[in-house]
Amino acid sequence: SWFPMGICQSCCDQDVNSRYVKQTGTELATVPQTTAPKQQTAVVTGTKAKERRENGWRATGIIGLRDQQIKELPQSALQVATATVLDASNNRLKALPDNLSDLAALQRLVLVNNLLVSLPASLCRITTLKLLNLDTNRLTELPEELGGLAALEKLSVNGNQLTRLPATLGRLPALKLLSASSNQLAALPAELPPALEELDVSFNAIAAIPPSLGSLQKLKILNLDTNKVCDVPAEVLEGCAALHTLSLHANPITPDTLQDNPAFQAFEARRQQKYNKV
Repeated sequence: SWFPMGICQSCCDQDVNSRYVKQTGTELATVPQTTAPKQQTAVVTGTKAKERRENGWRATGIIGLRDQQIKELPQSALQVATATVLDASNNRLKALPDNLSDLAALQRLVLVNNLLVSLPASLCRITTLKLLNLDTNRLTELPEELGGLAALEKLSVNGNQLTRLPATLGRLPALKLLSASSNQLAALPAELPPALEELDVSFNAIAAIPPSLGSLQKLKILNLDTNKVCDVPAEVLEGCAALHTLSLHANPITPDTLQDNPAFQAFEARRQQKYNKV
């Protein structure tokens, strides 16, 4: 005999997801509802969400993967050949795939706050790249091939474990900003990009500034806070014609030492001119 579940509920502890109860002798047997499994529904929903996300990447050219707790870049992202922006910040990436260079139209690559210890040389084949932000990772070196990124304008590698910068940085014709604060740099390359306008190497262990920096005629800002600098070459104060901001806080160099430099007055005149503009 059959009777509604509501009647049975008062005398037995049956699954409330069962619609009816069939009585067979002295036993009660439940008959489950004929509804779609929740797991199957979740899979369908997840698949549709993934499709919408990937369609969005293709429509906008922006691959957004921030705060996903991912350990590797999904291959589906690397198949968006028209993408111009990839932001996978705040994840758990330890390495980048060799086929990252498949994103041949990429202009901005932002991988802040991950666990990267090295970069594949193939990354340097993305010659359209204009901005590369690798702040707060675990990088101990940068590939020499980095000098091949002819369109690169901004390179930021703050908060890593770099002990040196590749000499090939000097081959980057378009680089305007180089920020390598909070690393373990003991020296600067003798040659730096000719178009450089801002150089931030604060919070390192740099003891000497190479006189060759004086060739950077477009350099406007030089931040060397918290290093081991004892002197500034006259070639830098004299040759960097656009330099108006030189920051040397928390270094052994004293104000008297800097002011005694024969090129200091020329630098000071430029600085005053910059900050006295109305």
